Amino acid sequence: MAIPAATREVEQGLRDAFKGASSKPVKVDFKGGIDAPDVQAPLTEPDDMVIVTSPCHSYEPVKIPEDTSGPYRCLVCGQAFVV
Repeated sequence: MAIPAATREVEQGLRDAFKGASSKPVKVDFKGGIDAPDVQAPLTEPDDMVIVTSPCHSYEPVKIPEDTSGPYRCLVCGQAFVV
């Protein structure tokens, strides 16, 4: 989100730095501009998962879709369990 604002600042800074720098042997001219990307919409994720804990290692929960059934496996030891 900061890239378009930073790009505008850099372009304006360059224009200010070279303002009045033209002389007979040297000519500075700006044509066009810096292409700044459009601001993207924030990412969204559907809230369709639930967190379950395995009976063997409850400190390492598993996130599963709410419309599925087990058996699931513990992320630490691989032991199968059902919810």
